[in-house]
Amino acid sequence: MNTFKGIERAIYEYLITHANELHEIAAKTIANKALTTTTSVNRVCKKMGYASYTELRYKLVQDLRKQTVVGEEEASQSQRISQVAQVLNASPVVYLYSRGASIVSVTYLSRFLSLANIPHLVISDIHQLARAEKGTLVLVSKSGETQAVVDMAHNAKRKGLKVLAISHVGSTLAAIANTNLDLEEQVDGISPYSRESQIQILKTIDVIGRALLED
Repeated sequence: MNTFKGIERAIYEYLITHANELHEIAAKTIANKALTTTTSVNRVCKKMGYASYTELRYKLVQDLRKQTVVGEEEASQSQRISQVAQVLNASPVVYLYSRGASIVSVTYLSRFLSLANIPHLVISDIHQLARAEKGTLVLVSKSGETQAVVDMAHNAKRKGLKVLAISHVGSTLAAIANTNLDLEEQVDGISPYSRESQIQILKTIDVIGRALLED
């Protein structure tokens, strides 16, 4: 971090490299190693967002682990989006299906497929897959539990189509799909049909679209 210079930098690096041991290390010990005072140690802790060294020593490890998990999840999601773009580009035909408010997201994805010259069809009924023998089906469902969407996924898998989904992590649809782009838990807890979830879907599709056009 560029915020820290000189002695403060030394204290910061010590805190990070000894994060797992801080519960056994007193602030005075760190101050002695840096040839400074406990006041400097607490000042660095405050710059890191903690009230004091006492708070930092019990929360730092947990916070660092959370950052690592988030970073890994973001990398994994980015990799899956890249894989989805590759599958769509290589597919002889792409079928798009959704229900309710998520139909807007399917329309948005259809626009990107058109710009990328990828043959596709927005379908509204399971019977439209009757003659489909190859290709890819993309399903969008916030909850991943909408019965019509789940049935469509099962039908496509039986016919040998690849199934890509944008749905809630851990949902029934996510389990069926060959690849699922995870939607996070809604923070407001009011409804799975909130506008925030639609925005998240559109952002995901926007990233897919950019990947398609870059390829």
